Formats: sequence, structure tokens, C-alpha cells
Amino acid sequence: MVEFVIGAIIVVLVFFIYTMMNKKKNRAEIDRLDMKKTELLHRPVHEELAKVKRLNMTGQTEALFDRWRTEWDEVVTIDLPAVDEKLFLSEEQTDKFRFGAAKKTNNEIENRLHQIEKKVNNILSELDQLVGSEEKNRSEGEDMHTRQREAKKRLLAHRHTFGKAASVLEVQLEVLAGRFEKFADLTEEGNYLEARELLMEIQAEMDAMEHKMSRIPVLMTEVNHTLPAQLSEIEHGYKEMKQDGYLLDHLQIEKETAALKEELSRGRDLLLKTEVGETELIVSDARDSIEFFYDLLEKEVMAKHQVLKDEGETGTAIAGISDQNEELLEETDLVKQSYQLSGEESDVPKRLKEEIYHLEKQYEILHGRIQEEKTAYSFLHDELKEIQARIAEMKKEQQGFAAFLQTLRKDEVEAAEELHGLRNQLQQIMRKVKQSNLPDIPDYYREMSEDARVRIQQTNTHLNEKPLNMKAVREQLDTASASIDHLANKTDELIDQVALAERMIQFGNRYRRTHPAVGPKLNEAELAFRQADYSKALELCATAIDKVDSKGLKKFDAQYKQEQ
Repeated sequence: MVEFVIGAIIVVLVFFIYTMMNKKKNRAEIDRLDMKKTELLHRPVHEELAKVKRLNMTGQTEALFDRWRTEWDEVVTIDLPAVDEKLFLSEEQTDKFRFGAAKKTNNEIENRLHQIEKKVNNILSELDQLVGSEEKNRSEGEDMHTRQREAKKRLLAHRHTFGKAASVLEVQLEVLAGRFEKFADLTEEGNYLEARELLMEIQAEMDAMEHKMSRIPVLMTEVNHTLPAQLSEIEHGYKEMKQDGYLLDHLQIEKETAALKEELSRGRDLLLKTEVGETELIVSDARDSIEFFYDLLEKEVMAKHQVLKDEGETGTAIAGISDQNEELLEETDLVKQSYQLSGEESDVPKRLKEEIYHLEKQYEILHGRIQEEKTAYSFLHDELKEIQARIAEMKKEQQGFAAFLQTLRKDEVEAAEELHGLRNQLQQIMRKVKQSNLPDIPDYYREMSEDARVRIQQTNTHLNEKPLNMKAVREQLDTASASIDHLANKTDELIDQVALAERMIQFGNRYRRTHPAVGPKLNEAELAFRQADYSKALELCATAIDKVDSKGLKKFDAQYKQEQ
């Protein structure tokens, strides 16, 4: 019974706590919504509407003012009172513990306040736009009007720099003045927003007008004086060069300059209409073309200078590589008596001789064309540069081949010295083996020694052949060197192995008295040692020691290392 009562009390307490928490939560939400309602009520709509009253209350301004005031009255007299009623309902539902209904009411209040806030924000935004437009129109309108007057003064003061375009600019400035009058009328009528849009258009037109007035005098100078003068200079230079014997028909200068003159004439017509943008493109293209013409004519002058200067030197250079090639042919024949050359190596001078022959023919044709004076010097110069480049390549190839022939003798001397060194190395190895007092020499070592001797002998045979094949000599040398290096390594291994086997047998003999069973194995090891089978001797001896003393080999190893 007691447990039942305690359980009931706990349930009641839990329900009471839950109810109080929900009630507190709902009341906090109601307070928040009420504060939001109050904040909307105190938005500065009245103050902003008062600012509008100071403007011209006619036209667009009057219509907007009436709409905003009506919308704000709806907010104050209809929308917010409706929210108050909903707040009271939510409080009542909360007091009656109808939390679900109260939550639904609060959601409705939230949505209604959101709609009211949007309406109030829209009113304030439009008010700010209107008042701001009036202020900006006043300051920027004065600035635009000042700029228009300054432009008109400049046109009057510097009329001569605008040429016939001055009258068109005058008309355009008068049109702008009319736009200012329209702007003033809209402002006077209270149509501030429409006036703002017009002012933006006037500003863009004023920017364009000032740009035209800054560029037209410059472009007038370009199309009327600077560029035509440069074209005349090019035409004059072109005629003089033709009289001096230059062949320039391929440049088509006359055709191109005529086309440029037409373009400049079109640019002048466009400037009379104050069309600056397209004229800028015409002037830019004309500058590029004129600079290109200058470069072409200069190239012809430089080409003639280089052709007349380098033609004789080029002929001399061809004769020089031809003489050098004859010397290479003779030297190659001499070298072939002492050294073997591959077909490709021995054919180098012959191939170069044939190429020099074709180069001489190419030069003769070029020389004839230079004498005829019927080809543009720029074309002749390109051909001459091609011949000069080929001469440089042939010189380089001749120098490389001459160095190769010199290298053959050097390689022969170096090979003989290297072979002598290998002989000395083999003799040192043999002395080292003899001084080691080995009981006998293993068969495998005898074979390696013989192989090394044969390799040296074969290398010597190739080195004494006539004509000498240096490639074969180098291959034999490399093989002999590898064989000697291998023999040297195996020699060291053999000497170390003999010493180790001898000491291990001596160490194993200590066990004969205490362990007679090791005798046969040690006898076999000694026999193998005397027969030069040192690896077998080591294996037999180690097996015998390990059989009678598991730590014997470790003892031997420590002792042997100490003795070294």
C-alpha cells in the first residue's frame, strides 16, 4: 500500500514539473512575440513620412505618400490589434494548460508578424529610396549641370581643334541641356524616382560626351596630319628605293597605302559624326600597318647590305670547307692503313664531299641571281643565310671527324697502357698465391688463372693487328679486366679459406684425446685439406666439432677472431 502511494506521488510530481516547464516555455514565447510586435509598432515610419512632407507633394511623391500612410494606418489599426487578440488567446490557453493549442496560436502570431514586418520594411525601403533619390538628385544634378556648362565652354574656347565635328557636338550639348530641363520638371512635379532614372541616363551621356571631346582633337590630328604624313614618307621612300634598284613589287606597298588612305578618309567622316569608337580602331590599325611597312622597307635595306657584304665571304667559306675536306680524305686513307674504320666512319669525308658539291651549285645559282638583280634582296638574304647555316654545320662535322681520327691513336696508347697494367696485376696475384704457401691449388682456381692469362693474350693479339680494330680491342680489354678482377677476389677468398681450414683442424685435434669418436671425421678433413678441397675440409671439421661440443664452433670463432 505504501509503495502505491509513493508511486502516485512521484507521478503527480513529474506531471506538475512537466506542466510548469511547458507553461514557463509558452509564456517566454508569448513575451518574445509581444516584444517583436512592440518593436514593429515603434519603427520610424512616422518620422520618414514627415521627411516626405518637406518635398514637393505633387505627382508621384503625393501618390506614394498616400499609399504609404494608408499601409501604415492598416498596420497600426488592423494588423497589430489582431496580433494583440491572438496574444491574449495564447495566454488564456496557456493558463488552462492547453499547450498544444497555445503552440498553434503562437505559430499563427509568428506568421502574421512576419507578414507585417515585410510590409513595414517595404514601406521604409521605398521611403528611403524616395528621400535618398531627392538628395542624390540635388547634389549630382548640380554636378552634371556644371560638367555640361564646362563642356560647352571648352567647345567654344577650342572650337578649331574639333573641326567640323564642333557643330555636331554643339547640337548634342543642346540635347543634353534639354534633358536637364526635363530632369528639373520631373523634380518640380515631385517625380523624384523618375527624375533619378533620367539623371542616370544623363550621367552616362555626359561621360560619353566628355570622352568624345577629349579624343576628337587627338584623332583629328592623327587622321588629318600624322598618319597621312607617315604614309607620304613611306610612299616617297618606296619610290626612292625602286629607283635605287630594289625589287619591291612583292610588298604591294602602293595597293596597301591606297587602302589605308581610304580608311583614313572614312575615319574623318566618322569623326564629323563624333563616332569616336570606330575611328579609334581605324587609327590603331593604320598605325600597325604603317609600322609594318617601315619594317618591310628596312628589312629590304638591311638584306641588301648583308647580301653584298656576306656573298664573297660565303664563297670563300665554301672553298675553305672544300679544301679541308680534301685533307680529311687524305688523312682518312692514311689512318685506314693502321686502324679499322666502320663503313659509316670511313664514308664521312666522301659524303661531305658530295654535300659540298651541291652547296657549291646552290651558291653559284644564288650568285647569278644577285648579279641579275631581278630578285628581292630579302629573298636572296634568306637563301644566303640557309647556305651559311649549312656551312657552319659542315665545319662542325669536319672538326668532329678530325678529332675522331686523332682519338684513335690516343685510344691505342691508352689501351696498351691498360693491358700492361692488367699483366702487372696478374703477376701480383700469382706472387701473392705463391707467398701464401698453400698446400695445393684447387682445380677451379687453376682454370680461372688460365682464363685470365688467355684473355690478356687475346687482347694483346687484337692490339697488334694491322689495321687495328679499336672497337674489338676495347671489348677484349673490358673482358680481360673483368676476368682479372674476379680472379683477385677469388684469390683473397682462397687464402682466407685455407687459413681458416688449417686453424679449425688444429682446434679440432684437441678433442681427439677426450672424444676419440671425432678421429675419423678429422682424418677425412685433413685428407680433403691435403687434396686442396678446402671447403669440404671446413665442412667435415665443423661437423666433427659440433657433434661432440655444441659450443665448440662458437669458441673457435671467438679464438680465431682474436688471433686476426
